[in-house]
Amino acid sequence: MGRTFTLTPEAKNINNPLDHLGLLLGLPRLPDEGNSAYRRRLWDVYVRRASATERGLVNGITRELGLEQYQAVTISYVGSSSNYPRVVVQDVQVELYSNWNLLDESVDANVLEATIDIYSKDSSAYYLDGLVAAINNTSSFAATLADGVEGHTLSAAIINNDSRAWVENEEIRPLRRQKLENTNITPGTIRFSDNIVFNTQVATEAEVTSAGKFYVDYTSGTLVVYSIPRSYTTCRYMYDRLPLTLDASPVILHEFGSSYFRSKTFDQILQPDGSYEDGLPQHEAIAYINELLQAKGMLWGE
Repeated sequence: MGRTFTLTPEAKNINNPLDHLGLLLGLPRLPDEGNSAYRRRLWDVYVRRASATERGLVNGITRELGLEQYQAVTISYVGSSSNYPRVVVQDVQVELYSNWNLLDESVDANVLEATIDIYSKDSSAYYLDGLVAAINNTSSFAATLADGVEGHTLSAAIINNDSRAWVENEEIRPLRRQKLENTNITPGTIRFSDNIVFNTQVATEAEVTSAGKFYVDYTSGTLVVYSIPRSYTTCRYMYDRLPLTLDASPVILHEFGSSYFRSKTFDQILQPDGSYEDGLPQHEAIAYINELLQAKGMLWGE
């Protein structure tokens, strides 16, 4: 009687054009990954670029692990229309400014309505449902969870963001009247590469009556000039993105160089001048340091 064998089937990828594209992009197919999922990850290379920045690292690591970023929370401004609001998500906290004025750098010009801790386990905003509740408890801002997002998700999963964004080189067309690519331009931030055609900014469109004068409607993004701009003229400006939808990722990164993060992980020692310096690491920081030491054997002083 012959011997019997038990064979276990094993999945094996058969290369197709997607795999060839993945080799060009440096993104090989994951084990047992189907074409649909792999196609989404390949497309993500163009949508969410990887880089050495914090956002770029989140993009790259999330994609390499076969995970996905998702929309988590939308924050809207419901305060006075005469103010310039701003939302800043920075490492371990969310800052809500009911008025943030770039033209006035004095302390009183910017009104910080709330700072919400999203890192500490004893914070009411440690999870997304608590963060939404904390934002809705302010007088100037409102928040909602995105569809399908679990409220018990860690708020620290939110990726750093800012409702104020810079446009570095937007091309200006050779027209006397045109719309910029964005609306709600921040007053005082717009600059042009041509200071002859764009020499004197006036307060109303009716005042654009001679060479060098121009008008900007900050709300609609409408630009009116007297002289036709030359080709390759560009402009730079900041604009407001509220309502702001915040993305999140299962990959959570923090930077030890960030003062926000250090304030949560090291004892803060008050200095005579009123500033603080890092003291001994707290429990969370010790855990991070030990994890780093286990990843690579190091000796003290190396």
